[in-house]
This record gives sequence, structure tokens and C-alpha cells, in this order.
Amino acid sequence: MKKILGSIILLISFLYGYEIEVFKTNPFLKEPVLLKLKYFDKDYKEITWVKFEPKDSSSYEKVFLKKKIKDGEYIFEYLLFPIRSGKVKIDYVLKIKKAPVEEIRKDILGTGYEQTNPIEGKIYSFEVTPTILDVKDVKSVDLYGDFSLKEDVDKKEANSYEPIYFTLTLEGCGYAPKIDDIFKEIKGVKILKDKPIKNISYSKNGACIKYIYNYALISKSSFKIPSIKLKEFDYKDYKTLSTKSYDIKIIPPKNLVDKIDEPRKIVPVFDRFKSLLVYLFIFISGILTGVILYLLYRKKRVEEIILAKDEKELLSILAIKYPDSLENLKKELDEAISQKRKINLAKIKAKIIKEIKKEKR
Repeated sequence: MKKILGSIILLISFLYGYEIEVFKTNPFLKEPVLLKLKYFDKDYKEITWVKFEPKDSSSYEKVFLKKKIKDGEYIFEYLLFPIRSGKVKIDYVLKIKKAPVEEIRKDILGTGYEQTNPIEGKIYSFEVTPTILDVKDVKSVDLYGDFSLKEDVDKKEANSYEPIYFTLTLEGCGYAPKIDDIFKEIKGVKILKDKPIKNISYSKNGACIKYIYNYALISKSSFKIPSIKLKEFDYKDYKTLSTKSYDIKIIPPKNLVDKIDEPRKIVPVFDRFKSLLVYLFIFISGILTGVILYLLYRKKRVEEIILAKDEKELLSILAIKYPDSLENLKKELDEAISQKRKINLAKIKAKIIKEIKKEKR
């Protein structure tokens, strides 16, 4: 038998036996522990199934990796992540079901009644010696394992209310972090957030993850994206992962009229008289004129939405004109932009116009 780091538990008889390989018995908190569970049986042709696994526990998290069957040997591999320090007991479930060889052959060959007549057999349960882990405690950190944190900002200069797209990528192996948001609020900046994209795969090294966090930052004035810091323990040393900080320059809208140097316009007498008539008309019209102006105002806003040439321009209009509403539609546009996904822009515009009309009633 090969020598491994950890412990081996054996129960062997002439007819059957089991073996448990624990590849590390003194892990750190949330460090992956590989378990290899084997069951072998001389009369393996009578076996219909084998269940061999660690029992559920509040002291650890378990993940099934793979199963292998060959010549009467059943091998199951699991990962355990201890989530409590100190002595952690691992109990096991070992059950097998056996049936006469003739019944199994009948099932394999098919009789036409397989769905309604399961194989008759007997289930056997075995007592299994538990495993004790001595789990070492660590300081509270954000990440357990070996990870990297990278950032990307699409531009460092933009017009007022033009979205700045900021992406954080967390990648590595260890214990899968339960982090849904790692970006802090910035005073004076509207932050639109996508649902994080989380990819997780498991191997003998633990959970290998790649999390992508997408943000759209909207502001009317210049601001600073602060450095993001996460504390990590890589099962050897404590580290701090950090990103760069970025100064974002926002260009305010140009004032097309020079109020200081431009001379006062010479207004002809007729224009003055016309203005007087306009004011008089507004005064006399009263409520009717107010309604007309409101309709014109609403029409202008609708036209802005209809004439928006793409998702970015439409999102900018919503951020400026409707800062405290239409959040679901803003999020839908932001996700389409950040994920470079095609959407039906005409359909989105129709939804926006419908919501605007509701708000104005």
C-alpha cells in the first residue's frame, strides 16, 4: 500500500472491505481536504449500487468530486472544507444493495417492465470508523486560498453623466468566497451594478473560481475610484490584494452663450411687442397654456428617447432625466452594454415611454 500524507482507515475481511484515505488531518480553517473512499467486494456481481460518503455536518462543507467503478472496487472522491476550528469529527454512510445475479442480468437485458418493477434485493449498512481532523484556526479574512484581484476601467475621461465602465475580476483556488459585491459607494456618483458572473469548478486543489463584477459609474463632476483591498490567507501567509486607484475627469457641458463678453442683443420694437403679446396670451390662457406646455415638454422627452442611437446614449438620458426611477430598465441597458449583448432597442424604448407616461399621470 502506498504511503500518503494524512491517515488511512481499513476494514478488510475475506469477502469485503473498505478503505478511507484522508490526505490531510491537520488543515487550516477552510482549507480543502481530499477524501478518497473505497469499497471492495468479492461478490461484486451481486451489487446493484454502493453509497459511501461523509455525513452532512455543520462543521464542514462537502463537495462530491468523482466516482469510479472497476472490478468490484468502488472509489468515491470528496472535498471537505472545515468551517470550524478545533477537533472536527467526520462520520460516514456506507450502504450497499445486493440482489441475485439472475435479477441483475434480467434488468440489464431488459424485460419490458424495468420502469415498474425495480430489482428486488437487500440493503446492507456498515459501521464506519469516523475520522478526526485537528483544524487550525486563522484570523478573519476575506479570502482563503491563493487568489488574484484585477481591475479594468474603460476610460479616465468622460462627459457629464456619461457612464464609466469599471470591472473587477477575482480569480484563484481555495475556498469559494461568498462575496456578491466588493465595490464601495462613492460620494456624488451613481453606481449601477450587474449581478456578478461566478464560475466555480472543483478539483483536488479546492474550488477554482473566476468572479467578474461589472459596474457603470455615472457622475456630473470629476471623482476618484478608490483602491479596492481584500485580505487573504493562502494557508501559509497573510496577504492583502489591492487594485489601483483612478482619477476620473468629467467634462461639464459647454456653455454655448458667453454671458460676460457677449453684448446685449438689440431687440427691435416689433419683437418687444410680440413678446408682450406672448406673455399676455399666456396670462389669459392660464390653465390651458400650462397643459399645452406640459404636453410639449413630455413630447420633447419622448423624442429624446426615440432618437437615442444606441444603448449607451439611452442609458445616459435615463441617468440624467430620471435619476431616481426606471432602475430596472437602467440595469437592463447596463447589463447589455457590459456583456456586449444585443437587445431589442425599440422594445426597450417602448417600455421606457410607457413607464414615463405612467409617472406623469
